[in-house]
Amino acid sequence: MIETARIIIGATLLCLLLGMLPAAARADQIINRVVATVDGDPITMQDLKKYAAAGGKTLPTDDSPQSQEIQKQALQGLIGQKLVDHEVSAVEVEDDQVDRFIAQFEAGNHITDAQLRDQLAQHGISYEAYRKRARMEVQKMTMLQREVHDKVVVTHAQIEAFYKAHLSDFTVSQERFKLAQILVAFDPTTTPPMLIAAARAKAVELRKKAAKGDDFAALAAKFSDDDSKNQGGELGYFKPDDINDKILAAISKLKAGEISEVVQTSHGFHIVKVEEHQQAGVKPLSEVSEAIRQKLSMEQMEAQFKVWVSKELIKNHSVHTYL
Repeated sequence: MIETARIIIGATLLCLLLGMLPAAARADQIINRVVATVDGDPITMQDLKKYAAAGGKTLPTDDSPQSQEIQKQALQGLIGQKLVDHEVSAVEVEDDQVDRFIAQFEAGNHITDAQLRDQLAQHGISYEAYRKRARMEVQKMTMLQREVHDKVVVTHAQIEAFYKAHLSDFTVSQERFKLAQILVAFDPTTTPPMLIAAARAKAVELRKKAAKGDDFAALAAKFSDDDSKNQGGELGYFKPDDINDKILAAISKLKAGEISEVVQTSHGFHIVKVEEHQQAGVKPLSEVSEAIRQKLSMEQMEAQFKVWVSKELIKNHSVHTYL
């Protein structure tokens, strides 16, 4: 159980002392105030603000009860993170696990190993330092898998109950497509017929690779002439009326995951992947059950993580809080 230490300072004396300090010094004192320690390592208010900012939140620093409660909740999260960080060094992982982690990161961001190393160098980070951090992430994931994820069970009954209670969340008011594309661009008004034919041949070959199972996002990142290449060809969601007529005709009968034939427009040759095809109406349970499972799993994991930190992990560490 987290021990809360109370430091009692006479209010009048404290006000006098603060009044003697320059404004900048008083601000530094507030920012650098120690709000907790984990195994003797201090956590300052500045650390807490950075932790909140990393989660997309602004930490209030006034003395209102509501702000103090928000600060305490953020502090519990940061303490949990520190405890996990202290534990991970004891988790053993193999080099090939780190290799797979880095490979998955590269694939997810559509970059090669050489590109990753170049980006690290541009930010002044050595590959060895990055790999060390990657190893820590693998250690952390391994520990959380064992202590948190493996203890989470989501049943079909829970999924069905959530679906029935949130039907409005699974209702589509209008047909929509989620699309990605590879574009082989040319200007039909200025490009010689020979080059147009070559562009078509290139598009046909790319379409064959994508249909055969090659990673569509990787093909788009490498070969597409559209700005969407930086997102692996991702274009987002469109209503039928917002889609070029020729492209709409090519995709209207396709199911999620299927790829269109090569389509020629004034922009060039398009290979379009239908990532989602949402029909108007309530989505069937079979279509959304995996998304519901992931949501419920995440909620259970968050709850399990808090229990593990507050009742098990903390027993092995010395924690003091001062909020």
